[in-house]
Amino acid sequence: MNDSRNVSHDYIVYPTTNGVSVLVCLLAAILVFILKLHRKVVYRLALYQVLAALVVAAVAVLQTTMINYDTSPNIYGRVCTFLGFLLLYTEWMKLLFTMWVTFHLFCFAVLHKNLKKLEVLYVVTSLLIPALIAAVPL
Repeated sequence: MNDSRNVSHDYIVYPTTNGVSVLVCLLAAILVFILKLHRKVVYRLALYQVLAALVVAAVAVLQTTMINYDTSPNIYGRVCTFLGFLLLYTEWMKLLFTMWVTFHLFCFAVLHKNLKKLEVLYVVTSLLIPALIAAVPL
C-alpha cells in the first residue's frame, strides 16, 4: 500500500523538479544573451553546458508520458524506445560538454594556452559521439 503512494509521489516530484530546471536553464540562456556574454569562448562553452542541461531536463519531463505504459504497451512501445534514446543521447551530450569545458579551463588556467580554435571540435564531438553511443542498444 505504501509503495503505490511513493510511486504516485514520484510522478509529481520528478516532472516538477525537471520543469523548474527547464525554466532556470532558459533564464540562464536568456541572461547570457542579454548581458552579451556569448562573445567570449568560455561563456559560450558555459552556454552549451546550460543548453545541454535544458535538453536533459526537457526529456526527463517527457518521460511522464510513460505513466500508463503497463496498461497499453502497444501504444507506448515506440514512444518509450524513442524517449530512452533521447535520454541516453542528451545525458552523454551533457557529459561530453562538461568534459570539454573542464579540458578548456584546465588548458587556459594551468597550461596558459588559449584553445579558441577547438570550439568547433568541442561542439561537433559533443553532438555526434552521443548519437553513436545511444544508437548501439537500438
